[in-house]
This record gives sequence, C-alpha cells and structure tokens, in this order.
Amino acid sequence: MTTASADPKAIVVRNARTTDLEAVLELAQRGELFETGIAESFAGFLVAEHGGVTIGSCGLEEHAGDGLLRTVVVAPEHRGRGGGRKLVEAAMARARVLELRAVYLLTTTAREFFAELGFEVTTRELAPPGIRSCSEFVTGCPTTALLMRRAT
Repeated sequence: MTTASADPKAIVVRNARTTDLEAVLELAQRGELFETGIAESFAGFLVAEHGGVTIGSCGLEEHAGDGLLRTVVVAPEHRGRGGGRKLVEAAMARARVLELRAVYLLTTTAREFFAELGFEVTTRELAPPGIRSCSEFVTGCPTTALLMRRAT
C-alpha cells in the first residue's frame, strides 16, 4: 500500500513518548509552526501514527482551567486523510477529562479546518487571563493569528 492510498482507519493517535520529541519538532518545522515550548509542554502532546511512523502531532496545554491547542500538524504527504481530525478530537477528549472550560488555539492558515471541528473565531480581548499570558499567545504567534475557541 502506498502513502497516497493509506487507509485513514489505520491512523492511530496515542500519547506522545519522550522518544517522539525529535519527530514532533521536525513536523513542527516542516509545518512552519512555533517550536518554542514544545519540549517543556511535551507531556500534553499526542501523536498520530501510520504504519509505525509518526505523521502528525498536537499539544494541549492547561492554563488556569482552559486549554490551548497547539502545534496541530500533519506531514504534507498524509494530509486530507483524517489524521488532523483524529488528533484534535483526541485532544478535546483529554480536555473534557481534565474538566477544562474551553479550548483555544491560534491559527494563521487553518481557520476553515478548525471551524469544521466546531471552533469559532473570537477576539484576543475575550481570551481568559491564563490563555492571554501563555507564551504562544504573547510571543509565539503573530498578532495577525486568529484566536478560535471551542467549549468542551
């Protein structure tokens, strides 16, 4: 089976292990995403695998009762097969277990993708203090990045 015809059901999402850090940093780099803070918050990361190969990742950081979804990335050759959706839904399931009120994210390129998953655009001024003070919000993403929110 070639990568192009990969069965989306064969994509497995699991908690990231310390041995996944290098692959996740490489995915973030390939996706031109903010890498600072990944290692420090790696306990909250998930990875997507296909055939034992890490093809995607996302992180969920907790900030004063709310979550920040970050570094949602799928390798270009695996996009459009459901891996990103599986990662986000797994992160949202984790947010519910943690009893977070809502999950926020910043994006410059994937508004439509996240809107399809139930995230709504909100203003930075309406972000709760914990989200407004996190490094990705303050220095990691450009001020032109959209803030999106989804209740858990």
